[in-house]
Order: sequence, then structure tokens, then C-alpha cells
Amino acid sequence: MSSAMTSEEARRLTERLKLFAQSQRLMILAQLLNGPHAVGVLESSTGIGQPTLSQQLGILRRAGILRTERDSRTIFYSFANIEAEKWLRSLLGMWDTQPSSEAGSVTRPPPIHHAGKDETGAVFARVSPAERRE
Repeated sequence: MSSAMTSEEARRLTERLKLFAQSQRLMILAQLLNGPHAVGVLESSTGIGQPTLSQQLGILRRAGILRTERDSRTIFYSFANIEAEKWLRSLLGMWDTQPSSEAGSVTRPPPIHHAGKDETGAVFARVSPAERRE
């Protein structure tokens, strides 16, 4: 890519960045770096309620970032292509390069184990606000 950018290129890049500039979508996408996940698993691992989760998944799917695959009654979400996954890894790489000595720095938890295709459909559980902060 040359250093000069046309207004159309800038517009397209801005639209793409907007997709990644939303905290719930970033949480969903970060989980999917571990492989395909069913909606129920994404709901429990992110703490995002089902209606909001479905809305965010729809936005990412319509934008061509995610794809779906049905296995019996369960729908699995995954990255639609390697470019979308690379975008997210690049963004997360920028996060990882933040100096740990910054005031108020946040330690990210380790990735959640991915159970693979044996995952079940929606799993509902009540999570107290204290548990969500951990």
C-alpha cells in the first residue's frame, strides 16, 4: 500500500475499523481466535446477553468477518477468512505492546479452552456482577 490514500480508501478503512472499535465485538472476536464457538459458549464466556450477542454476531457476519456452520441444531461462528483473523490479531498485538508499567494497566486473562465440535447449543446461567468482573 502506498503512503498516499484516496478518500475512498480512507472511507473503507474507517468503516472496517468501526467494526473492530466496539468492545462487545472485540470480546466475541477474541474468543473466536480459539476456534469456532456456538452461541451459548460465546454467551457464557463473554457475559454478553443473548439478544445483544445475536445482534453483534449479525453485524460481524453481514460485514463478512464471521461465517456460520450448522452442526445438527447448533450453529458455530468462526472467522470468514484469514484476513479478518489477521486484522484482529494485529489489533490485539497493539494492545499487547502497551508497557506494563503504565498506571492502571490491565492483565488479560488466559484464553478460554475451546471444546471443539462437541459443544452444545445455548447454555443459560445466571452470573452475578461480581463474577463478571473476574
